[in-house]
Amino acid sequence: MKNKVISHGGQSRGEYLTFAKQLALKSGDIMLKYFQVGLESKVKNDKSIVSVADEEINQLVIDEVSKEYPDFSVFGEEGSVHKKSNFVWVCDPLDGTVPFVKGLPVSVFSLALVEDGKPIVGVVYDPFTKRLYCGTLGGGATLNDSSIIVSNKILDRQATIDSEWYPNTKFDFDPACHELSFKTGVYVLHIGSTINAACMVASGQLEAMIFDGSEGKNVDIAAVKVIVEEAGGKVTDLFGNEQRYDQAIKGAIVSNGIVHDQLINLVEV
Repeated sequence: MKNKVISHGGQSRGEYLTFAKQLALKSGDIMLKYFQVGLESKVKNDKSIVSVADEEINQLVIDEVSKEYPDFSVFGEEGSVHKKSNFVWVCDPLDGTVPFVKGLPVSVFSLALVEDGKPIVGVVYDPFTKRLYCGTLGGGATLNDSSIIVSNKILDRQATIDSEWYPNTKFDFDPACHELSFKTGVYVLHIGSTINAACMVASGQLEAMIFDGSEGKNVDIAAVKVIVEEAGGKVTDLFGNEQRYDQAIKGAIVSNGIVHDQLINLVEV
């Protein structure tokens, strides 16, 4: 019943979630259609790359939101529509474009509804494993309709974290992560998809994910924020602060909550 809470947009969060889930599945079909080794891509000004799949999915999101919620804004990694609204659909059409064009099946689709800077609905879809993560503010988090919860591990030899870095990142904490590994035995992964790794924190497979971040990368964390925290975890910027998700962010620490402060202490500016 929690999903029946009415937002100012006039619909329940459950209705927004249904829309987002349907759009995620359509986007996953597009990802699979283009998935092949050597898919052509372009380098953007921020040194990241974009493929035709990214662009087609981003346009699909804009088109579908414009039909269903014409007064809402869309903030997409490959294109946006700005309206005078407190609501914005924040989308990363294909997180993990580099592995995608290399034929590595780790990429995901992400969509969040953000109200006044705060994510209230989040959906992430991995079409390769058919894993659909969902979260609604106050309504819990699920993986394929089953409730999920973060792990209760500390940072020791039994723990695994993920660190994601970009060429133009404003912050670089990979060396600190590797030093942590030497000291504690924690295993550090670099999956190649920030959002995929963060969702693995929500499902209890990883203890944390550190995203060094770069300008405009709210698209990477908006859906993750509500999914992970509804699963019992914690999501902040790299310095332990809350942040808005309708604008640029200062990276992110995504954790099971238990290890959060320890990871923040790694940060040195």
